[in-house]
Amino acid sequence: MTSPQKAKTKLLKTAMILEGFGKLQKAARYYARAEVYVKSARLYEGIRDFDKAGDSYYAAGKLREALKMYLRAGRKDRKIAILYEKTGNYRKAADLWKSLEHTRNWKRCLLQSRQLSLFDLNP
Repeated sequence: MTSPQKAKTKLLKTAMILEGFGKLQKAARYYARAEVYVKSARLYEGIRDFDKAGDSYYAAGKLREALKMYLRAGRKDRKIAILYEKTGNYRKAADLWKSLEHTRNWKRCLLQSRQLSLFDLNP
């Protein structure tokens, strides 16, 4: 076993012990450090730390879940606009870019949402 693998195993064992003792915040952090992101996200979600849950889902590549968690945390920033784009919700991305005063991004998303709308209307 290589040194990084040993470190990851140690982090994972520590996370499981902490979870067993009910130290969910610390356990979630250790799961994230061990790159077990979905488990980390679920623990953060369970303790209602939605911002960190979003970070863990994002790291796991689960963008829709990350977006949901960030929105539950009350975020309305650049990262949310980017996630709207990545998940194909260009209209909401455009609205958010506009409120953030990012004209270039707003125009790009608005155009993309209109193209999708026109595409959907063609038989």
